[in-house]
Amino acid sequence: MLPGIAVSGHMHVSVSLEDRIYVPDTQLPWRTIILVLATAVGIVVLATLAGFGASAVFDSWTRLNEPRAFAAGETEALLTARVAVSLFAFQSVTILLVFATSVFLDYSGEPFLRFGMPRGGLKTLVLSALGLMALALLYGCLVFAVDKDAFRQDMSPFASLMKARTWWLVLIAAGIGAPLAEECLFRGLLYGALRRSPLGIAGAAAATAIMWAFLHANYSVYGLVAITLIGIYLAFIRERTGSLLTPILCHGAYNSLIVLVLAYAPNSSLING
Repeated sequence: MLPGIAVSGHMHVSVSLEDRIYVPDTQLPWRTIILVLATAVGIVVLATLAGFGASAVFDSWTRLNEPRAFAAGETEALLTARVAVSLFAFQSVTILLVFATSVFLDYSGEPFLRFGMPRGGLKTLVLSALGLMALALLYGCLVFAVDKDAFRQDMSPFASLMKARTWWLVLIAAGIGAPLAEECLFRGLLYGALRRSPLGIAGAAAATAIMWAFLHANYSVYGLVAITLIGIYLAFIRERTGSLLTPILCHGAYNSLIVLVLAYAPNSSLING
């Protein structure tokens, strides 16, 4: 769960970090905040274009759209690989540009990107990940009880990808690429700047979570709420542990678990009814 919070029974983790995240006495000027926001939008646009470009190159290389005979399962494998290649391009460009941006905007005290091991080490990381799993499981059960169709709508696109033999590429993109790219951008660059604005810690957590949800606009309303809640949780543990390593590993564990469940239970009644 979280450092400094009692977890199930007798478990308790101490979180007082010697290198706890620095809270500056002065806020960043608004021109810097606006510059960070504009830069983040530019990063997402460029990364999206990179994703489209990678898909086009993949289509040309594999002749996916040409009328030809495909072996059994080849079309599904290529389509899943195409999705993964597009995600890899988006994630790579995002990571590269976030790091480049942080070099120019990293001033006034605290760096935007911090990857040190939190106090408590592996124990803190595991409990933080378990806290996220518990939150997601509780919310997922509530959504399934209220609106099964919405739950299945959010899961079915991923379930179809998992039926192809190239599903493991999606596991890499979702379990490694997405956490690195999205956490560096949203809980690193954006949250690191907005927490030093008049929004403060709580406002920055909520704002970056909502921005993150916009990247998942194809989800149902329930799915968007889930993304927002997870984003707030990830910002909170980033703040409490003083390191991006914690939300990155939590995000990666969460995504990987979903992909693995869908891969090994693609015909589950939870997804297909």
